[in-house]
Amino acid sequence: MKQPQEPVFEPMPETPAEPESPAPESAGQPAASLAEAKKNILAGLLWCVGGLAFSFISYYFTEAGGRYVIATGAVLWGAWQAITGLYIWLKIKYSAGEYTAFRRMLAAAVCTALLIGYLTVLSTQLVNGGGELPLLDTEQTYDCPDLGLRIRIPAGYTAVEEAAEPETDSTYARYTMYVLDGEWEFNIDALQNALSPDAESVTDISDYCQSRDSAYYDGGIIKASRPFSSNGIDMLRSEGRRTEYPGFVFTTYDLKQGQSLITVGISYPANEYGKTGTLQRIEELLQGIELTESAE
Repeated sequence: MKQPQEPVFEPMPETPAEPESPAPESAGQPAASLAEAKKNILAGLLWCVGGLAFSFISYYFTEAGGRYVIATGAVLWGAWQAITGLYIWLKIKYSAGEYTAFRRMLAAAVCTALLIGYLTVLSTQLVNGGGELPLLDTEQTYDCPDLGLRIRIPAGYTAVEEAAEPETDSTYARYTMYVLDGEWEFNIDALQNALSPDAESVTDISDYCQSRDSAYYDGGIIKASRPFSSNGIDMLRSEGRRTEYPGFVFTTYDLKQGQSLITVGISYPANEYGKTGTLQRIEELLQGIELTESAE
């Protein structure tokens, strides 16, 4: 009699455990990279545009011949940061197959780059005096009958800016005039009836001019006040520097008209000092000075 065979229970094959999906980690990495890229793009644009805006404001609010600040570091750093962030953003979008977003951002990037390039070129033109000032292409004439003074100003300068302050109990009547071309400035500062009757010639005021020059040229006197003549007019000429405008040379020409003291000022970039063209340009300005009969 056969024994009934006990059923043999074979163990079920173990189902291999499914590996954990790395999706959350891999999905989180592009998201973090995108956020960082956007942050860099925004910060870079802020630095770049802010630097350009600061440069424009600094230039516009600086007086002629004054110093202004060009935020080159901020502009370059901002542009680099924005470009780096943009490259990472485009790379991630392209790898993910989001071609529509890729093309849109690329188009926006090109437009932004063109705008920043235009602003950079424009700021460079301002720094180099590239036509920002409205320069006249005709000769001008400054006429002051009260002083007996007439000046012909060649073409290539701004329109004449002039002012007159009446005499008071404590001040002399004052007349001022200036023109500029972005680098050079030509001005007049005259005090009516400020000289003593004992001052018969311009050499009689040399002590006063030397004392004034020692304070005016606080950056150093190049050449002290000395006799000079131009267009038949006797003057005292001096040259020096001012600490407020380190990149410029200042010259003054003092002349006497009756008992009025007329001071002619000419300033220009220091790298043009002593050149033949500079001397010729100064002489052209001085040749335009004419002393007429005073209204008094």
